Amino acid sequence: MTARAAALAGALLLSGCVYYNALYNAQSLFKEGEGHRHQGRDSLAAARYAEVVRKTADGFRRDPEGAWADDALLLMGRAYLRLGELREGRAALEATIRRAGEEPVRLQALLHLGVAHVISGDRERGLALLNEALQGLPSVGQRAEGHLWRGRVLLETGQHDVGWWDLDQAASQAGTRTDAALTRVAWGVRLGNPERAREGMNRLLSSREAGARVDTVVALARAAAHRWGPLAAEDLLSGADSARWERTPRGILLLARAGLVLEAGDTARAAAEMRRVAGGLGPAADAARLELARWQLARARDLVEARGVLAILLPAVGTPEGGALAGALQRMLELAEQGLDEPLAWFAAGELGRDQLAAGYLAQGFFLAYADALPDDPWTAKALLAALASSDNPEDSAWLLRRLEQRAESPYVLAARGEPALGLEALEEELARRLQEIMSR
Repeated sequence: MTARAAALAGALLLSGCVYYNALYNAQSLFKEGEGHRHQGRDSLAAARYAEVVRKTADGFRRDPEGAWADDALLLMGRAYLRLGELREGRAALEATIRRAGEEPVRLQALLHLGVAHVISGDRERGLALLNEALQGLPSVGQRAEGHLWRGRVLLETGQHDVGWWDLDQAASQAGTRTDAALTRVAWGVRLGNPERAREGMNRLLSSREAGARVDTVVALARAAAHRWGPLAAEDLLSGADSARWERTPRGILLLARAGLVLEAGDTARAAAEMRRVAGGLGPAADAARLELARWQLARARDLVEARGVLAILLPAVGTPEGGALAGALQRMLELAEQGLDEPLAWFAAGELGRDQLAAGYLAQGFFLAYADALPDDPWTAKALLAALASSDNPEDSAWLLRRLEQRAESPYVLAARGEPALGLEALEEELARRLQEIMSR
């Protein structure tokens, strides 16, 4: 071999090695993207998939007839699908099928092309491709993904028995186990089949990796509540206490279950569950403290109960929401004290309690305290109207309406009736100025 030929052979060998290394790196990036996707880190996953597209496209352009070109096209198509770019994904996969020199590569491309057609709404074509791929795919993991997507199509088209069977096959592999269980719950709810929904939920709660999908699990529980009522949905989450999840997602799920109990009307049990979660550590505990604080503020009848909420919030004041809620509550309590000398501060406390704390009973009490302290003030009618809006008791509402009838000529009462209200704008400007002065002290 001449020196020139040897140099050329070496260059070609080096080129092949570079191509292989680029493909290997792209495969590693795709695997990282899958890991992020399974953990619910969608933005990180998308970044990895975009890198896969870039690397495989660069490699394919350099050597479109190389030994690894088909593998590069296949991986590119899969990455495009993960990014939601169906047209580009189909183009890459169709090119893989046309030129594939190895049957396993062609079958994988058929599988993912079938998925692309299913996603785009062409279920018939997608099902045909999935069926063809599943007849010969050698990899158990790849077959599991095929069963997952075929199961979804079959359930969608009313072929429920075989659809459930496909989901069972998908559940046998770690890479598709969680998605298969989520699909089972979703279709159990959609078809009104609580047994299937419970099967799927039990599988999720017994799978450690499913905790990363807690937001989806909570959304499915809410869908079950809409279908069957909050108690049935709460029962669906009965295994949440012993879920094999990390502490934070388990706490989020327990908090969601407490919300369902509250929605069903069992306030005592809901509060007990919230307190149990709030007694822990981490984001779920902070969220529970916030929920418990808001729940107690909405029901607080006096300042003693309101001050008790500060103790609940104290461990969560380091969070933006916890700090803001505790700050607003502390300010309202300060305005309550200030009102003893300057009753208009009670009006400010009422607005703060209503608008920032959702403390309806307390807000009503502050508005009435101001109206009783200064019955001749021009803003008394506005305070009574605000108290009326916060009232959920028919007797209280009737009493407030009688008081407002005594102020029938107030610009606020006239405006509430839809009548011309001369001087209202000037009153509002003056009130805003005085409230600003009070709030700035």
